[in-house]
Amino acid sequence: MFDKLRKWLPSGITMLIFPVIHMIIYETTNHFPLFGRYNEVYCRLDEVLPLVKWFMIPYCLWFVFIAGTVLLFLLTDMTELKRYVKYLMITVISVYPVFLFYPSTMPLRPDSVEGSGLLVFALNLLFSIDDPTNIFPSLHVIWAVGSMIALGRTKYFSSKAGKLLLFFITFMISVSTFMIKQHSVIDVIGALPFCLLGWYFSYSRGTA
Repeated sequence: MFDKLRKWLPSGITMLIFPVIHMIIYETTNHFPLFGRYNEVYCRLDEVLPLVKWFMIPYCLWFVFIAGTVLLFLLTDMTELKRYVKYLMITVISVYPVFLFYPSTMPLRPDSVEGSGLLVFALNLLFSIDDPTNIFPSLHVIWAVGSMIALGRTKYFSSKAGKLLLFFITFMISVSTFMIKQHSVIDVIGALPFCLLGWYFSYSRGTA
């Protein structure tokens, strides 16, 4: 039983190499679109919704959410860590063809935000280092959903309150992507089929 599970989950070497390969491919497709241009992805709702700087908080919470999931499993359950990494790998690999053949951009994001304060500084820093390219589907949303699924399986979030907390965090992270104009509402909706794909092959199949 353990041998079958070990073959089904990624190895330690694979988990170490995966982030490096992902960043190389992601950055390459971000800066060098296959057809020399990016397709503009947005909808009427994106035009109506304002940029709300306070959503920078849940947007940045994503980094803690992902890193916290990895750290928790690294310290408590290597099998669940491998299962979580498998979800990340499946979803990333499945979105690469979209990034490659349908490179996208968010034309409504401003170059900078006027004002002062920590949130404005953080927004302008984000806008200066992270181009709004390859936004569809949103990996921000896909991986947040992955953390929600993975953490929801643990004893730490087994209660109804724990699962509601995970859902709330994931919901706020997802909404934040288009409320700071880094993504479109379409990107969030487009992420859902990939979340389902990752869940099916990582958690629905072969799990005890």
